[in-house]
Amino acid sequence: MRITANFFAVLIGTISLSSANAGVLYDPGTLNFASSGQSIWASGNAFRKQDSVFVGTQWSNKTATIGGIVGNQNTVIIPGTSSYTVRWYEPKINLGFTSIGCGCTKSKTIPGIPAVTADTRTGAEINLHTSGKVGLEFGYSIDSGSVDTTAGFRASADLPDTVEPNKYFSIGTNSTLVDGTIQTQSPKIEAYMSAILKLSGSMDAQACLAPFSCSGKGTARLPSIDMDQRILSADVNSIKLLDGAGPSGDPIAETKLFNQGLTLQGGFTTTAPPAPVFKLTGPGGISLVNTAPGVPAVTANLAELEVQVPDIATNGGGAKTPITSSGRDDVISATVDIDGVATMVAGLPPAGLNFDLIDTPVFKLGASLDLIDVDAGPVLGVTQDFEFKPELMTTVNFDNPIHINGLTGDQTSWTGKWDEFPEIAISRDTTFDPTFWIAATLTNNMGLDLGLEGTLDVLKLGATASVGGIDVLGLNPISLNELLGIGNTLFETDKLGFGIYSDTFSLGGFAPRAASVFTLRLANTGGGGSGSNIGASVPEPDSRWLLSLGLLGLLLVGRRRPAKASINKRSRAVMRMTRPRGAQMSNC
Repeated sequence: MRITANFFAVLIGTISLSSANAGVLYDPGTLNFASSGQSIWASGNAFRKQDSVFVGTQWSNKTATIGGIVGNQNTVIIPGTSSYTVRWYEPKINLGFTSIGCGCTKSKTIPGIPAVTADTRTGAEINLHTSGKVGLEFGYSIDSGSVDTTAGFRASADLPDTVEPNKYFSIGTNSTLVDGTIQTQSPKIEAYMSAILKLSGSMDAQACLAPFSCSGKGTARLPSIDMDQRILSADVNSIKLLDGAGPSGDPIAETKLFNQGLTLQGGFTTTAPPAPVFKLTGPGGISLVNTAPGVPAVTANLAELEVQVPDIATNGGGAKTPITSSGRDDVISATVDIDGVATMVAGLPPAGLNFDLIDTPVFKLGASLDLIDVDAGPVLGVTQDFEFKPELMTTVNFDNPIHINGLTGDQTSWTGKWDEFPEIAISRDTTFDPTFWIAATLTNNMGLDLGLEGTLDVLKLGATASVGGIDVLGLNPISLNELLGIGNTLFETDKLGFGIYSDTFSLGGFAPRAASVFTLRLANTGGGGSGSNIGASVPEPDSRWLLSLGLLGLLLVGRRRPAKASINKRSRAVMRMTRPRGAQMSNC
């Protein structure tokens, strides 16, 4: 029994020592931060401005009624009567031996007859409840190059249940990135005119017929319309008509502005002997060189050069830093029409032809048809790669001054990375009030890349008509590839990249987040205590050492028991040898 008692005593002591230092998890929940409209070129806000004007009519929750219901649910059809009182005098007659009557006035109330009502509602009614917006919207947007970011962190700390006064300890802070996103837009300016048609609503109906009651009111949602169609939009590259209404989201017609190109076409005269002719078309479809005898003319594409302003939008996300996003756009592309060159040089049958029906300085009309169109050439593009690195920071205020390892004097606050919260010492119960914020950097790597690309289109068809260099009719070339939803990439080589700009800077715009407070209490609540150890770090006992000490004590107790048993056996043997004959031995 002594061994069992010692075992439990050691075990309970070990558990008690371990529990004295048991920690409490501090978890303020997920801390979400967001920043928008920051510049992709340097710290600070990007220049972003947008505005719009609506011309038209709009309404909200308007009701229109069709039909009607007459009558009332409780119409009196037979009027009722009110109650009334009848009074009379009853004389008293003396008959000598008796009397009849009371010689008084008597009364009696006659109850009224209630009115008879009926439901006389008759008819049918339909109510239309609608909201809508119909008209034109004119607007513009300017973006000097902006980035929007989000970051969600999970912060925690392993708080001791109680602490010794004036002794340094750690609260075991830790943080984890839960999720983050980045979205960027390269410099862009755009103006637009849109047609707006938005309708939504509901309908309820009811029918009544006297003398029957009305049917229950039925309600149904009306089909909604939400149309926002760009009629005309313009950016630095082009002016687009009905952008997004064409195949694959292309505009119905487009007039190029800065996005301009040179197109070289070739053909042969129809006279004998046939002679080669060439046509070089510049911006706006203007003929720079034309050796064709006149129109109508039939030519084949030979080469094309196109220059445009890049429009790059990127997005990325993840739970690992850095959070990255990448994008690119063509700046200069030069292509050679392989099938056209084969027709001109090798004399192969033409696989694609251009038909110039009208070609004057003012008005142009043409069409193109390619049975098979194979284009290949170099492409120079602009690339942008972004890295977003967020770090969880904190400013912690203390309601009582504390000591911080590495700093001299009393401290009422501390600012730094949450993961690097230092060792502290407190002299009284102290409440910690943390405010979290984000310290982030953005890296913008910009470069050029050069590669070769080849495309293949089958049954490609296009048509154009322009007046004074402005396209009034444009059918962007569509092919069987687009109709079947298959790609037209024939080949694409790895691109050779050149860095032209790189910078890393602080990214701002994140609002701080106040978190829940927590309080650390002293093991002895009587005050600061004596024998201060501030200035030297005092490690807390580890539960594994305490458990080892308990097991060692248990082992020592177990080893002492056999020795006691041997002594008892020798004592009993001596007693048996020396006791008198006939004496009884005690069992004690």
